[in-house]
Amino acid sequence: MDNLCKSISAFILAIIVAINALGNFIGIGDIIPTEPATTVEETTLPEETTLPEEPTLPEETTATDGMTQAEFAAFLNAETAKAAKGSYSFNRNCSYTAPIDVGDSTDALNKVIQMIDDNSNVDTVVGSFLGIGTKKGSFPEDYLDERYQLKATTLTADDLESFSYADGVYSFTLADASNPKKTEATPISRFTNDFNTHEEVDTAIKDQVGSLIKLNSSDVDYTNIKVSVTVDGGKITNIKYQYDFAAALQVKILVGNVNGTGAAVTKAEFSDIAY
Repeated sequence: MDNLCKSISAFILAIIVAINALGNFIGIGDIIPTEPATTVEETTLPEETTLPEEPTLPEETTATDGMTQAEFAAFLNAETAKAAKGSYSFNRNCSYTAPIDVGDSTDALNKVIQMIDDNSNVDTVVGSFLGIGTKKGSFPEDYLDERYQLKATTLTADDLESFSYADGVYSFTLADASNPKKTEATPISRFTNDFNTHEEVDTAIKDQVGSLIKLNSSDVDYTNIKVSVTVDGGKITNIKYQYDFAAALQVKILVGNVNGTGAAVTKAEFSDIAY
């Protein structure tokens, strides 16, 4: 029996070998595999590598709602530096709240002044260097004295007192100043050149009446300094400011020293700012 089984197995194996030989002859390989098939594991491809996002570049400085004092001070300084080189209209009015008072010396002082100019008097001379009246102009088309030109501000966050924002307008006040210099040592001087120094008053008097009147001293206090800045589309379009000032002067004329006092309010606006 065993011999019969072996014979049958050998016969079947021979048939398989013959069939496979035929497959190899016609180029299709083994038709019936003589060994168990090998399982091939699928190769796992590496996942796609995610490239890092491009860095976001900082945007240009723009004004937005909720800007802090420090942010707005930086914005204002940067934008006024550009606006000062652009174009704008200027409108300024200064009027007495307390006319110049030199007491009993009015007539004597007017006589000295009119020795130089028949049409001048205390009010016109003092009013000239104080900027009494209305001044208008467009920059750069019209000539504007440097005092009235838009200035590239250098304000700090601490300078902006009572800081607020509403409907596109930033508002703040500046600290009072007594006899400020144009050295940017005080908030008003970091904002504007529209104020008088002792040296400027002395020069203005000499230009008008020569050496007949000499300025001995001058004390000027600037108070209630208010500023508003309108921002539209990330740019400054309008700046308004106002302040009160009180002056006490002593001048020397031929007959002696004369003391005078006066006060005024100034309101000014830069409009149609384009840069």
